Amino acid sequence: MSYSLPGFVSFEGIPVLNAQSISFAVETGNNDVVTILLGHAGFSPGARKVQVTVNNAVPLEGMERAWVTIAMAQREVTLSFTLAGTTYNLRGDIRGVKADSTTDKANDVSFEFHGRLVNEVRA
Repeated sequence: MSYSLPGFVSFEGIPVLNAQSISFAVETGNNDVVTILLGHAGFSPGARKVQVTVNNAVPLEGMERAWVTIAMAQREVTLSFTLAGTTYNLRGDIRGVKADSTTDKANDVSFEFHGRLVNEVRA
């Protein structure tokens, strides 16, 4: 059996080339409905959210995008995640940026995106 290639993220339509790992999570925000007589009676739909975390290597020339500046601008951006022939197009904001520098590995920067699914496109 063959398996899909690694996924990738694009920011504002341009692939993020230095990504080392990507985490894509869908949160439904659903809440359990628990009643005295029925116990778990079902759920109530919640506010849906998509969260993407990307860890990047930092080239000698510097970060491929000004992630800190982008986060500090607090503006809505577009992000897409492509995996196994499906692209998930998203709108939201960059919530957090973290840079790490240690003696035992390459410098890296990570960013966290929070947003909503705009559409899902199958290749």
